[in-house]
Amino acid sequence: MDTIGIFKGKQKEHNVQALTLLYNNGPLTAWELTAKIARKKYEKQSLHSTLNKRLRDLEKKGYLQRCDKKWHLRFKGIIAVLLIQPKPKIWNEKWKEIFEKKADLIEQYSEPFLKEFGKDKEELHNAFRHLGFCLDDFKEWVNLSNKTKQLMEKGVINFDVIKEETLLGIIIMESMTIEELMNVWNPDPETDQT
Repeated sequence: MDTIGIFKGKQKEHNVQALTLLYNNGPLTAWELTAKIARKKYEKQSLHSTLNKRLRDLEKKGYLQRCDKKWHLRFKGIIAVLLIQPKPKIWNEKWKEIFEKKADLIEQYSEPFLKEFGKDKEELHNAFRHLGFCLDDFKEWVNLSNKTKQLMEKGVINFDVIKEETLLGIIIMESMTIEELMNVWNPDPETDQT
């Protein structure tokens, strides 16, 4: 597999450190990241400046998101960390809490659309489970990272430039046939006679 661009060249060390520290510790400020990396007190100011530049660049590329002064890993950032680990290691428990809050928001915002199509929250949960998108399940994340790795090896995706939404769509489309996707929402073919 060709290495992801953010893990090449001069930027590699700081990008790996920033993403891995966030993965292992949960959301952190730039100063908290600096404190965990700096070996000597006099390095902090220079390192903080470099890290800030790296963090902003990783945000532009879709790996991170800044929220209330803390840096959060996005879907693409978590997948990137899992791809560079020799053996997938479970994340900090803080991420599970964050995933649960995001899942609640998704439910809340999707409820009017679900009602419009005659669906409910349970059907949404079942669809996510069937698609392999249970964000609080570490094994599902490992599966997603393995699918991503396979797609990269086949040349289907360029992880450096792909948007998060596109990545999710491609993973879904490459994992299932159209019939299987249709069955996610309509498990009983007789109920789909419109």
